[in-house]
Amino acid sequence: MVIPHYDTAREIADYFNSPAFRPPQTAEMLAVIMQELMQRGEPATDQAMIASVLKRLEREVDAATLRGYRALLAQLLRQQQD
Repeated sequence: MVIPHYDTAREIADYFNSPAFRPPQTAEMLAVIMQELMQRGEPATDQAMIASVLKRLEREVDAATLRGYRALLAQLLRQQQD
C-alpha cells in the first residue's frame, strides 16, 4: 500500500484553507483573555483586557487572528467610550 506523502507546509496550508477551519471569533478571544486574567488573580478590567489584546497583537502572525484581535480591540475601545 502506497501512502501519499505531503510536506508539512502543504498540510498546514490545506488545514487553514479547508472549510472546517474558522478563526476564533471576538467573543471567544475575549473569553480566553478574561479566563487568563482571572487565573492570574487579576481583575478583568477594560484596561487589563486592552493591554492583553495589545500584547497578543504584537506576537500574532496569522492574518485572520490579527483581524479578530483588531476587531476585539475596537470593540473594547468603543465600550470604554460609552
